[in-house]
Amino acid sequence: MSVLRRIHPLHVVAVLLLIGALAFTALNVRSSDLGVVRTGSVYDETSSGAAVLRRYFNAAGVRTSTVEGDRFAIDRQRIGVLFVLGASELYTPADAEAVSAFVRAGGTVVVATELGLFERALLDAFDVRVVGVGTPGTHALANVAFADPPARRMAVDRAGALAVGTAGLALATDGRSPIVAMKRQGRGSVYVVGSLGPFLASGLGQSDNGRFVLGLAADALRSGTEVAFDEYHHGFHPTTDVLVLLQRTWPGRALVFASIAGFLYLVLSGRRLGPPVPLDPRPARSSLEFIRGFAGLVRRSGRGEIARRRLRRDLRGGLARRLGLDPDMPFDRVLVTLAATDRERAAEARAVDDALGRRLREDQLLRTVAQIERLVKTR
Repeated sequence: MSVLRRIHPLHVVAVLLLIGALAFTALNVRSSDLGVVRTGSVYDETSSGAAVLRRYFNAAGVRTSTVEGDRFAIDRQRIGVLFVLGASELYTPADAEAVSAFVRAGGTVVVATELGLFERALLDAFDVRVVGVGTPGTHALANVAFADPPARRMAVDRAGALAVGTAGLALATDGRSPIVAMKRQGRGSVYVVGSLGPFLASGLGQSDNGRFVLGLAADALRSGTEVAFDEYHHGFHPTTDVLVLLQRTWPGRALVFASIAGFLYLVLSGRRLGPPVPLDPRPARSSLEFIRGFAGLVRRSGRGEIARRRLRRDLRGGLARRLGLDPDMPFDRVLVTLAATDRERAAEARAVDDALGRRLREDQLLRTVAQIERLVKTR
């Protein structure tokens, strides 16, 4: 007997786990996986990376390091300035709180972003948001903030417009909105730059970008501390991708093998994951249902001549057989033979045959069926 499979709770759990794994992977995908070439990483030697910026700081006498490893942590004793250049992984609230604590303790943080997607929690901690697209080009800088070394203008090829809270200070604008802002928090400062261009190898040498970036690291120059680059949020840490754990670790591979083996066992053995659910029993259909169904199909198709042709054949063949004649004999000869004994019956048969040659309403067709049955059965 046919059965319907009831949705088993294990199926629901498996689907939810799959959706969760895909969502987790999407949130932790790196920028290179999405085709974004502006990495902002100090390990990127191309024009879209910040490797040249790190060498530039080293040449200026500034010690540099990176923040990466098992967990995101900032060594306040060793690091004076932290650069967050185009994070490609989400900043969690815990990560944002670690940066806020670093600033309150007297550190300086430089956040460069153009969309503010992955840095949303970090920007919210300092009441700064990316609210639109800024105007690219060369823009003036506040001379007081960048007097040593002197930097008057910065060049950007793309920029994000910033919205700064009441305690913020705009250091550069595109004529409509800030594109560089500074906020004080505790004993430290945070700078938000709405563009990665000045920090990349392709833009470091344009206009006063080099002095502008060096001015952001002035605190490290004066205090002798290090300038650190956040590579943790560029993916330089042990992966948390569930799929990678399944593919590259032996416990994960064992789990995949066990899952596949269990699935194949269920399929090959024909075992169900739940009790069978029988179909609802239905009574046998009567002949009248099939007749009505066929009549409905004929009516909707607009091909009533099919039924009329069949009834006409039944009338002619039935009368011929009743009179002992060949069913294929011309109907006029059948009517002549019938008229010799019953003229009224022959006239009625001719009228019915003529009626079946043209379109009939349903009620007329039903009356014709009754007439044919009476004409054929009458001796």
